[in-house]
Amino acid sequence: MADIKRVAITVYYWPPSGGSGVQRWLFLANYFAAQGIDVTVFVPKNPRVAQQDDALRQKVNQEITEIKVDGWEPLRYSSKSIAENLGEKRSAVKRFVLWVRANFFIPDARVYWAKVATQIFLKQHKQTPFDVIISSGPPHSLHLIGLQAKQQSGILWIADFRDPWTGFFQNRSLPLSKKAKQKQRQLEQKVLQHADHIVVTAPSLKADFKAHNHNITLLTNGYEQCLPTATATATGMVYAGSLKAQQNPTVLWQAIASLIKSNAAFSESFSLDVYGKVATSIKAEVKSLGIDTHVRFLGYKPKEVVDVQLTNAKVLLLLGINMPMTSNVIHGKLFEYMAAQRPVLGIGPKPSDMQVLFDVHQLGVYVSFSEQSKIKETLLRWFVKNDMPQLGKDIKRYERNAIAQEYLALIRSLS
Repeated sequence: MADIKRVAITVYYWPPSGGSGVQRWLFLANYFAAQGIDVTVFVPKNPRVAQQDDALRQKVNQEITEIKVDGWEPLRYSSKSIAENLGEKRSAVKRFVLWVRANFFIPDARVYWAKVATQIFLKQHKQTPFDVIISSGPPHSLHLIGLQAKQQSGILWIADFRDPWTGFFQNRSLPLSKKAKQKQRQLEQKVLQHADHIVVTAPSLKADFKAHNHNITLLTNGYEQCLPTATATATGMVYAGSLKAQQNPTVLWQAIASLIKSNAAFSESFSLDVYGKVATSIKAEVKSLGIDTHVRFLGYKPKEVVDVQLTNAKVLLLLGINMPMTSNVIHGKLFEYMAAQRPVLGIGPKPSDMQVLFDVHQLGVYVSFSEQSKIKETLLRWFVKNDMPQLGKDIKRYERNAIAQEYLALIRSLS
């Protein structure tokens, strides 16, 4: 086992970009650097991201070297959404643009940025060799950097999958031609087969990928530390994160509308604050049901602001993906919810990896997208009877320090 001295990480979402996609590698890179490892991250100079969180910039370890790659991306300077909220209705022009994006930018719209990043990495590696390169996806174009680096230099390569690839709901929502789907599968298999090691964040995804590579490790997302207990009396429900059309919990909106009309105590005590970018179709549905006075969409807020709201909430809301074959996705926000130590109402696919976490760690109540009666029963119990479940147990294993220690031990075992 050789000592690891220099680590290269290719990651698209990096401060000041906001959102859950930043958290995993911001913390892991910081931890590696704190252990005396020379860490270099290859990140976009002008990324196209949904939100920005300037406060995260202050959390980056000053010992980390940032190489900002100025590669081309379609619509880099456009504020219009193209691939976001794929379940939304679109104009003919937007459908055509999305079709072009899906079939000519494979595996995703960052593929040309990744080509430039590959060239820059190989130049840096030739001058001062790295011991390992870690590619983080999505976007999965970044795994192509690792693939090229492996093929051209023989460097040790770890492909880190925060989410699935061809099976991911976003990918399956694209208007892909038969040829494009085949190309996606070929690239996925090539990455899985050529990587020295695969890291995934969900048990079912590990099982899915084992057909292509047996060198695979499960290292979930996590939380930094438990948040301070709120000093004020906790009230209301909070949802934190993007809310895509494919997550729309129609049964929840209907349950809330029914309870507001039939139960005065519930109407008086219930509120739901949503922090994050929300699909317009979801906002329209909430308004059409007349519950927009109880369900408020407050937009994206910095993480430090949302953390306060999480601990001030009586309960938290977690929404999975309302599509088949999404049981292998564990949303990163679930771990942030663990840190808030508040009961969670989870709505998602059954069975699923998230459901297992709810059961094992007693995080609250988990239901499917069709269980409206159980949703109503839970909301009444929590907001009218004030009959709250006990807080989660045995969650310390998901502290990011513990996960980072495992990750670093894995890297050293491979060298």
